[in-house]
Amino acid sequence: MAKKTISTAFFLQLALALTLISFGILAVQGYNSSGAEAMRGLNKMFGKSNNLFPVIFGIIQLAAGIFLCAELFVPIPGNLARILYIVICVFWIISIVMNFFMDRFMEPDFFRWLAAMAPQLVILLSLWLVGENQ
Repeated sequence: MAKKTISTAFFLQLALALTLISFGILAVQGYNSSGAEAMRGLNKMFGKSNNLFPVIFGIIQLAAGIFLCAELFVPIPGNLARILYIVICVFWIISIVMNFFMDRFMEPDFFRWLAAMAPQLVILLSLWLVGENQ
């Protein structure tokens, strides 16, 4: 039974690592795309600030994914891994709050809002479970 638990945790952590790496790469690439540059130019013309949060969070996602992947093969000493898991979870909670509660609360309707937020909650809870196994 213990082998099954270890392999399940391994694959969950690997899936989370690949997910975060993918999200991070897409966020960084999306920020530098020509469409995003055009929108930043329009924002400047109309006096709006250019929000750097997506690219900063993308870099954090990329670093977190690399950490999760590396931790599968290289032991992290002491409580450093536990602290990093808590930091990753806190950033994920901040992202959920900013994207789903402060920006688009229940838009365009409750069920679409919930359907968009639910995968983010699954990722958060998976991160928490993997961190608890450390």
